[in-house]
Amino acid sequence: MSTKKTHPVIHHRQAITSLPPESFPNPAHGHLTWRTLLSSPQTPTSDMCAGLAVCPPRTGHLCRHRHSQAEIYYITSGSGHVFIDGNEYEVFAGTVVFIPGDAEHGVVNRGGEPLEWFYVFPTGSFGDVVYRFEEGMGVKEGEKKVRAKI
Repeated sequence: MSTKKTHPVIHHRQAITSLPPESFPNPAHGHLTWRTLLSSPQTPTSDMCAGLAVCPPRTGHLCRHRHSQAEIYYITSGSGHVFIDGNEYEVFAGTVVFIPGDAEHGVVNRGGEPLEWFYVFPTGSFGDVVYRFEEGMGVKEGEKKVRAKI
């Protein structure tokens, strides 16, 4: 049992927008940024980490990858497509997506406005999430399209 004390954390819009945007060191992994909102040791939290990701219009994407943790997306604005294990799902503001652990997944924004989503991992630190990109795991044309049921 952990003896580390956790505390409530409240981030208002001004605090969130003042956080520095992050991106992958290798731009081949995607054209997007994110802001980590909850992650130990930066915040006194445990058990979950979360943030906001943004894909810019038309060219924004997160190449397909895997990680051992499951993940939840809640689309806050814009629209785009999420790829999970070879299927393509249309997403837009108000859509929630559950991605099982080790599922191959990625995101693309072909629209004219930014695609933004809130993401959550069931681990205390974003540093625990190891993204595994493989050669050729970008967005593939012709993948099976499935309309998200909401």
